[in-house]
Amino acid sequence: MGHDAHRHERDKGLRAKLHWLFQIRQFWQSDVNREVLEMAAPTAGEHAVDIGAGMGPATVLAARRGARVTAVDPSRFMRTILSIRRPFQRARSRITVADGVAESLPVADGSVDVLWTVNAIHHWVDLEAAFDELARVLAPGGRIVLMDEDFTHPDHSLHASHHDHEAETTIVDVDVIAASLTGLGLAATGERTVAAGVPVKLIRATKPT
Repeated sequence: MGHDAHRHERDKGLRAKLHWLFQIRQFWQSDVNREVLEMAAPTAGEHAVDIGAGMGPATVLAARRGARVTAVDPSRFMRTILSIRRPFQRARSRITVADGVAESLPVADGSVDVLWTVNAIHHWVDLEAAFDELARVLAPGGRIVLMDEDFTHPDHSLHASHHDHEAETTIVDVDVIAASLTGLGLAATGERTVAAGVPVKLIRATKPT
């Protein structure tokens, strides 16, 4: 690799680090994550799974409520940040940081009482495999909250810069996802609504007892 190529790679790495620094408030504590957690309503003693947990804004809050949280993320960077954050939490013993993806969750069959994900569905590569996993790990009576911000909606504050992201990622169709989960025996609904003041795509589901 030539000098110019090395400089280009170094500049790309610096830009990536700066990007995370500018975005850290959003990833560290998120209003959307907080609202999803209110919908999921994890309680003391429940086993919760946070898919695409990132830096753990929802994981930390769920653990404070007394839930045992498995925070799943495929990014080593995000897992490292959450692992650094974890020891500073009073509820740290209830947080497990795990490598994994929605298509292959590192938890046992029927062991999860509540599961959620925020702004991660559009990263899932194989939706059908992910849905099979959600149905596999959920315990009878368990519940799911899946939410992606709707950047295609003109009312979203980031619409101008993010509206075309679906052309490069997995399309999040709430009706299709709800129908797929229903086909797996869950009671599911999907809607485009508003949460934490922004347009979102929301899917909720429960597993019959």
